[in-house]
Amino acid sequence: MNPSEIKTLALKIGISSKDVIRKAEELLRLCEIRCMSATALGPNSTCQAVMCIELAATSVDQPIDKNAAIRCSGVTRKVYTTLYKTLENILEMKQDIGIRDLAVQFGCLPAVNPALEILARYRKECEGKMSESARDDVNFNSSLFTTGSLYTACRHLKIKVEKSKFLLVAGVKKSTFDRLSSDLTTHATAVIGERKTGKSKRQGHWLEDLEKSFEEECSPPKRQPIAKQHGVSNGNNDYEEWKRKILEGTKTNTQS
Repeated sequence: MNPSEIKTLALKIGISSKDVIRKAEELLRLCEIRCMSATALGPNSTCQAVMCIELAATSVDQPIDKNAAIRCSGVTRKVYTTLYKTLENILEMKQDIGIRDLAVQFGCLPAVNPALEILARYRKECEGKMSESARDDVNFNSSLFTTGSLYTACRHLKIKVEKSKFLLVAGVKKSTFDRLSSDLTTHATAVIGERKTGKSKRQGHWLEDLEKSFEEECSPPKRQPIAKQHGVSNGNNDYEEWKRKILEGTKTNTQS
């Protein structure tokens, strides 16, 4: 698409700044270099150009007519939004969203810590298999990995969330997101399984201690044998009784 066509599109969606139009042209050229397929970002070049114009405008906080942009793109709002998120990732212009912020947005705060652990384990595993140069090319804090980790944690914790919202933030195709979720599942099982097992063990130990202390407090004190209480054994007690009877018998015989 030549510069004059890009300028015409920009004017249709409310952009007249030369700097923004120039930035959009640069992004479109970069998009053509990085995209393996011409149809990866929409059915026509106009759609790609409109998205590049919006990205350029957004980078300098200049508002655009979103409805006009979608009309000019020739695709539906849903398709445009998905393609736009994908383009942000390809051109590395998307601001990273942390797991905690995502959890607040999606209402699943209990999944934050497990998700962080899952992502840390996954990152360690991947970096162990990568060369140093490859590690620099992968941003594990990107929306793809944060949404994938949080969604996987929610699924294992049985927290109900809408997958479509995660896909929208991730900015990738469903097949790509599902593939990542599958890779994260092993780590989710390890993290959440370990947490549940540890909790059960601690709870069992606490209940055992409570039961033991309850029995000690409620059980009656052990009764000592009567003889032992007086410091005399049962054998000595019998002997003293026998001795008393003998003496009484002897006394009676003497008096008679």
